[in-house]
Amino acid sequence: MINRIGIFKDNKDGTIKAVYEKNKDIIEISILYNRYDRDVICIPTHHYCNLGCKICHLTKEGFTKPMKKINVDDLLFCIKDILPIYKRNKKKLLVSFMGVGEPLLNTELIISLFKREDELKKIGYSFIGYSLSTMMPNDSLKDFMKIVDENNMPLKVHFSLHTPISKKRRELIPSTKLDVEDALELLNDYQKFIEKNKTIMNRYHEFHVYNDLIELHYTLIKDKNDSLLELKKVISYLKKYGFIIKFLVFNEKDNLEKSKNEDLWYEAIKNNLPNINIKRYSPPGLNIGSSCGKFTKHYYLGEAEDEEERKEFIKWKEMYEIS
Repeated sequence: MINRIGIFKDNKDGTIKAVYEKNKDIIEISILYNRYDRDVICIPTHHYCNLGCKICHLTKEGFTKPMKKINVDDLLFCIKDILPIYKRNKKKLLVSFMGVGEPLLNTELIISLFKREDELKKIGYSFIGYSLSTMMPNDSLKDFMKIVDENNMPLKVHFSLHTPISKKRRELIPSTKLDVEDALELLNDYQKFIEKNKTIMNRYHEFHVYNDLIELHYTLIKDKNDSLLELKKVISYLKKYGFIIKFLVFNEKDNLEKSKNEDLWYEAIKNNLPNINIKRYSPPGLNIGSSCGKFTKHYYLGEAEDEEERKEFIKWKEMYEIS
């Protein structure tokens, strides 16, 4: 049996977070209202994540729970429970696999949900788009893109790059397997392969202006990934592949701080590559753990909390929980 154990609201931007529990396994869903023409729902692919990405707030010493795939029935139960309550009068819904877990390690969930999108349309949507955010594209993307193509799924892929230097990237994202350029080649193959499918692209353009099936994400971290060398390498990769790049505001963690070089990077890319689409993004839901890399940590990391962290959670819960 699945229990809803909390609903939280960020009073700054209206973001809703719903937390569910099944046999002590957590499912966390966020509903965003930062797009005027659509609702956006961010969903996980796993109950827990132990990939150890240094910039993620779920990475904590003492956390021992292994990753566990979410099945489609449980995910749909949660979506159909919370979304009808908080949906707006919009006909479009963007489903983003941008929660706990690495989506490319549970691709069966992604396809299974797409095959049952009629259940989402019954909530009141006519058009549904899809995206996923990956930290570690790997060879499985080759098989996955064939499944995406066969099922005519309009799926955009966001690649969390965060540094173009492979050695440094493995320090930030230790579970990644491929060098940066190998990963970018795989993503480029996905772009070229999927954009040949006219059925997919017609649906894709209901949500996106360009054929931008791949988007690079970058959070600039002080003294970690904001050097001039990294800027030059990013420019060279953008020139080679022509991908969109989006700079996300970094949610500071431990001794990692936001860089002050975002304006410098933005202007350098703009001046060197005037035809490249550059975006700047401040992820919504910061106060309730719905922003990039942030979650309601207590439900995941309770075993590793100290007394001070428990008190912080109780205070936070009192501020943001709604009935």
